[in-house]
Amino acid sequence: MKRLRRTAAVIGCALLAAFSPAAWAQETSSPTPPRFASSGWGVRVGLASDPDQIVGGVQFDLGEIADRVHFEPVLELGLGDDHTILAGTGAVWYDFGPQGQLRPYAGGGVTLGVIDRDKPAAADDTDFEIGLRALGGASWRLEGGREFFLELDLVFGDIHDAQIVAGWRF
Repeated sequence: MKRLRRTAAVIGCALLAAFSPAAWAQETSSPTPPRFASSGWGVRVGLASDPDQIVGGVQFDLGEIADRVHFEPVLELGLGDDHTILAGTGAVWYDFGPQGQLRPYAGGGVTLGVIDRDKPAAADDTDFEIGLRALGGASWRLEGGREFFLELDLVFGDIHDAQIVAGWRF
């Protein structure tokens, strides 16, 4: 099963690498071209399952790489359940546009994680894992231009099974 997960992660990385340049080069019919530049950052906090943890981190919205397609690297630290996990995700997500007050989005990415498992008798076990992440959520504007968001992530690999996070983009 572990070999299958790693194979799926490698295939996912290859597909992401193969289709990303095509998405960047795609022309849009919008009057303004996509902008690929830093458009903000934010903080996130939430709960993860298997292992059961509290997660916290930061994300950096690097802007649109195509019409309504954003690139947002995420760095998270998970603590609890005799595990410490430091994970980084290169997430790409699609903004569906305003739906009333909400802005729903969905996407995915590749997650790289360093997992430190606390074992009895001082025999720590540290692994490097690769996983695929599917994400979906919604954001809405707060007073002052900031955004609040709620997000559900499903992770395919040995990092987490799922997590729900809330956060603020500045």
